[in-house]
Amino acid sequence: MINLKAMQRWIIVLVLLFLIPPVRAAAQSSEDIEIIFPANQQVLQGIIEIQGRITVAEVRSYELLFGYSNDPDERNLFLLAQGNALPEGQLTFGWDTTLIPDGDYRLIWRVYLPNGEKREAAVELVRVRNYSIVETPTLSDQILATVTLTSTPVETPTSAAITATTPGPNPGSIQPVQWTASVIRGVGVTVLLFVMLGLFVLSRKPKRKR
Repeated sequence: MINLKAMQRWIIVLVLLFLIPPVRAAAQSSEDIEIIFPANQQVLQGIIEIQGRITVAEVRSYELLFGYSNDPDERNLFLLAQGNALPEGQLTFGWDTTLIPDGDYRLIWRVYLPNGEKREAAVELVRVRNYSIVETPTLSDQILATVTLTSTPVETPTSAAITATTPGPNPGSIQPVQWTASVIRGVGVTVLLFVMLGLFVLSRKPKRKR
């Protein structure tokens, strides 16, 4: 007679055996790996340096990804960096946030170990604000810039004395004196022409014989 309880136990064991490998291969978040910078809910501007650390002795490969915040779909993740070596277990990567649209994103750092295990650390929300207004900042917000700003003393403006000056004549305009002189010259030239014409006419008339 078949023992139903024994069969049920064997079925459960077989199911667990099939499920254990995927569970081991799934990404694990632990204290062995973490993203140190940027922090969660941080405002990012310009080029920032992503920093991470891992205390595992040997790493087979790693990849750094980003995607939209609150979007769990793996197909919507974009690769920022990947490699096979992590010097002293440190991750450093310069991310130019001006190359992507402003918005809310998440960062994921995945590390693959030689035994096939995959571990990851994530920052669920970073706010890229290069071209839009930054919301009201909170205590945890920090704005990152590529240029270090130094304060300069503010010079107090001094009032300059304003002296009224008479504008000079417009070189393109005709002054009254110039206009009068032109009229006089024109009248004189006309009278002179009439006198010369009269003399010419008189000189051409034949003389009467007596």
